Amino acid sequence: MNRKMWATFISGGALAACIAASIGAVAASSESPANASSTTVVRAAFDPQGRAILPVGYRQWQHVGTRYKPDGLNILDGLPAKTPEILNAYVEPSAFAAFEKTGKWPDGAQIVKEFSAVQVGEGCDEQTHVCTNKLGRGLYESGYIGLGMMVKDAKRFPDSPGNWGYFSFGHKPMPYDPVATVRTRAQCSQCHENLASDTDYVISRAHIGLDDHSGLRLPTGSGSGTP
Repeated sequence: MNRKMWATFISGGALAACIAASIGAVAASSESPANASSTTVVRAAFDPQGRAILPVGYRQWQHVGTRYKPDGLNILDGLPAKTPEILNAYVEPSAFAAFEKTGKWPDGAQIVKEFSAVQVGEGCDEQTHVCTNKLGRGLYESGYIGLGMMVKDAKRFPDSPGNWGYFSFGHKPMPYDPVATVRTRAQCSQCHENLASDTDYVISRAHIGLDDHSGLRLPTGSGSGTP
């Protein structure tokens, strides 16, 4: 190989190495935000008065369980439910990802529970509330009627068990209240203390997406999230 060919070979190799290094640097920089976001929990928004702001897009969060409540008192206002209700629980995705990895709820975790009314009346059994129509037999929801939320925040709720704060955006048809004040211990926390002190005050056993009694959901040796 003559000097001219050798110089071309060297310069070409240097250029290739430079391009490869640049691509590697770009790839590393593009990965780092994703890696950072995977360990960052999206936190609830509060107004200047310390009231929780109604979360946006919570129905796209991780769904962790559904409960059918045929009668009794509604936990949002303590009043008798007018119809049977269906309760759907959702966890903000970044908090759920952290919980899946460690079995522990991270600071900043948000969990919401939305209530919907069960259809009653014509075509529906008065006892079972199963309705029959052209779509088939089943329990049908007639509308959204309430939203509650619990937020884990050590700075805002340092004296609350587990650092959880509880909020109600109303037990009523939409639109819900845009903001909510933290509820008293008697309204929410006391029940969670009685039922779930061993699962960081989250009632995991009532939610199939959180209950790991079978040992199949959480990674082996993941921590104290198992009931």
